[in-house]
Amino acid sequence: SLEAVDELLASVDANDDEVEEEEAVEFEKRVRNKRQFPDTTTIDPYDPTTYGYVELGTIIGAHGVHGFLKLSSTTDFSEKRLCEPGIRHIKPPNRISPREVQLAEGRPLRPDSATTGSDANPIYLIRLEHIQDRESALKLRGCVLYSLEDEKVDDLLDEGEYIVSDLIGLNVFLDEQVYGDAKKDLFVGNIRGVVMGSEICAIPGLGQDLLEVLLPKRKELQRGEEMVLIPFVPQIVSRVDLDLRMVFVKPPAGLLDLSYVREEKVKIKGLLPAARY
Repeated sequence: SLEAVDELLASVDANDDEVEEEEAVEFEKRVRNKRQFPDTTTIDPYDPTTYGYVELGTIIGAHGVHGFLKLSSTTDFSEKRLCEPGIRHIKPPNRISPREVQLAEGRPLRPDSATTGSDANPIYLIRLEHIQDRESALKLRGCVLYSLEDEKVDDLLDEGEYIVSDLIGLNVFLDEQVYGDAKKDLFVGNIRGVVMGSEICAIPGLGQDLLEVLLPKRKELQRGEEMVLIPFVPQIVSRVDLDLRMVFVKPPAGLLDLSYVREEKVKIKGLLPAARY
């Protein structure tokens, strides 16, 4: 009958709608979980920070008998990344890639101010799901905890503060407001790294962060890369535009002439056989 046909068609349409809805949900999950990987030439397979992870700290032992872990923090955002529950990633010493874990809770063992001015990293107590006793916690000693680089903390940054990974890869130009408008003549180089002031001087406030900039290759340079260090201070770095991926600088006379050549380190892979006499 016509009524039976109408019911049949209605049920088919309903099934089609359910299938389309399920496909839309799956597509949304794929898009949401899609990650942008860096250029493969810059990846070190033994260093997760080169392919999308941020190091949070190293587990140095167990605390108590209920599965708490002592972690030496290396992140500037410990309160958010070590105390707020959520997904983190952990890499044992004998593994190459981190695996996903669930952070249940975390708190500082002592105030961060207790380590200010010293070389010691702040110690945090964290607990991971499924780690319920001291024996399981001790097995994680030496593991490194990571978070995804995509998990931004921009809302925690003060004016003039930047995440190091956001600066890597930016092109550096002389400030056109000082040197003119010909951009091709104003190009300085590409940021390849940041030397932290704390690594230069242990006394807080005396060391200054430095941008490690790769200069354009010269014909007479046969080996290595020519680099220059530019202090990351407002008097020299006038503007940072993350959207345009550009940094504008006003270097004092002679600063860009203080370049040095960084030769590529040779990595020995595989087994080196014993010498024969």
